[in-house]
Amino acid sequence: MLEVTKQPKEELKYPVARRDPDYGFIVLFFSETNGVVISTKDDVYKIGDMSVNWSSCNNSEDWEPVDITITG
Repeated sequence: MLEVTKQPKEELKYPVARRDPDYGFIVLFFSETNGVVISTKDDVYKIGDMSVNWSSCNNSEDWEPVDITITG
């Protein structure tokens, strides 16, 4: 007998980076909705703009995952 089970959702390990697909800016998230803009190509946001109320970084309609490397 086969049983179908849901796979557990992989838990995110913060920080994570996400790109806004419409405007192209990138936010580094420290929690699900708290993050800072680290890259931008337009005047919507400036690098360093922070918010604790971004839409959820888990929302695939609002954000695209981005791989980044932090050095220093």
